[in-house]
Amino acid sequence: MKDTLLTRRYAKAFLEYTIKNDMVDQGLADLELLTQTFNEQRELRIILSQPFISKEKKESIVKRIFEDKLSPNTLKFIIMMIEKSRPNIIPQILDVFRYMYYEYKNIARVIITSAVPIDEATQQKFLVYVKEIISGQIEIVNVIDKDIIGGFIVNYKDYQYDQSVRTKLKNLESLFTGNLYVKGY
Repeated sequence: MKDTLLTRRYAKAFLEYTIKNDMVDQGLADLELLTQTFNEQRELRIILSQPFISKEKKESIVKRIFEDKLSPNTLKFIIMMIEKSRPNIIPQILDVFRYMYYEYKNIARVIITSAVPIDEATQQKFLVYVKEIISGQIEIVNVIDKDIIGGFIVNYKDYQYDQSVRTKLKNLESLFTGNLYVKGY
């Protein structure tokens, strides 16, 4: 996530705007749809990033694409981003907005990285453990990373609990790469 002062300002302004208009959940859904569309449609990203295409033309294209899919307030926000020549940072704004959204809604997002998808029973075991530490609503996100070989890594804000096989093997490797025959023992 590229978290710059500019993206934080826009994300905060959009969050305040959605709170004021009682559409916080809709704002998140709209930004996710926008980001997904931008990621999938390379041509749209190119058109919106070209300085020689007029802002009016860009606004017209965005209105035609998203008028039925986004709330009017989100569409106003996107048009404002185009007027300020900032449509390229919308995906970064989503990342920061999502973080602010979870804080506003008092939702703790816990990311569990594992080599294989975790089943519902295992998620419930994690949930019981995490509820002892974290108050509020908890959302568990399972990220699959085959490189960790086995075990799991739990991330919550700045906290990380790593019980992956990959880390244990690295620790063993560093233990054995040192000189075991140090003079003086």
